[in-house]
Amino acid sequence: MEQEQTRKRDRTYYKNLLLFTARLIAIVAFLLYFGLPIHDAYNAMHPHRYPIGEVSPADLGLAYLDVTLVTSDDLELYGWYIPSTNGAAVVLVHAFNGNRTGMIYHAELLAKHGYGALLYDTRTQGESEGDVYALGWEDNLDIEAALDYLSQRPEIDPERIAVLGLSAGAKASLYTTTQNETISAVVVEGTRWRTFEDLLLATEPRWYIWLPTEWVTWQFVEWVTGIHDPTPLREAVPQITSTPLLLITADAELATSQAYYELTRGPATIWIRDEDGHQIDALFDEPEEYEQRVIGFLNQALFP
Repeated sequence: MEQEQTRKRDRTYYKNLLLFTARLIAIVAFLLYFGLPIHDAYNAMHPHRYPIGEVSPADLGLAYLDVTLVTSDDLELYGWYIPSTNGAAVVLVHAFNGNRTGMIYHAELLAKHGYGALLYDTRTQGESEGDVYALGWEDNLDIEAALDYLSQRPEIDPERIAVLGLSAGAKASLYTTTQNETISAVVVEGTRWRTFEDLLLATEPRWYIWLPTEWVTWQFVEWVTGIHDPTPLREAVPQITSTPLLLITADAELATSQAYYELTRGPATIWIRDEDGHQIDALFDEPEEYEQRVIGFLNQALFP
């Protein structure tokens, strides 16, 4: 009798242990594949607005104009324009969770070589208008407003306008190049994926466990914003057939940048830096080589 009761207790114990384990797995799976991506999506849609403060190009001895750009969806973007002395200009597109001040030293380098530079705060960031950021899916509208501004400047040759973007600004710059013929050269650094399809270009098998999380994040952003998942870069980049392209990449973006480099059908150059992680600091880490490569590329592309 006692042995039978012990067996029953053992069965009850293992049954409860199995139920507890199943519930724990269900909770972890829910947090991993729904809670985490929704949290990530919310943060991605609401970047921190870093203030401009008292910083300006004047701190670097550069003359500049305060500018207001109006996008095709009626948002006002605020920025600075450093006038050109050589007839060419570059749109500078900062990274996510930043503002135009993150590009001020790039502008200084360009101005040193006579290039005009247009720096602005991307929608929902810095001082620019916008409430919800849809993973950069509409950033091309911001770049197009900047291109329109430069095209109307009397000192600018409209055939000598380039774009330089970092991280989120890089993927937006790359996509806009496939859509806007105003761009005569493009430099991108730290170019990541624009869509879930682009993410698959760079995902190693060991990271496949995270793919459902990323997919839910994308779907949640689309559902909340009402903005549809855009054209993947893997489909758009082959449309670059004549615009010179310079890709700057380090470890974290090597797979995607290499894929984009191979997909483009136009003149392209890739600079692979020996750095780990997501890197967009080439100007600061290797200033002499950056100047040689980027200015040399722009000179050759815009003044053939």
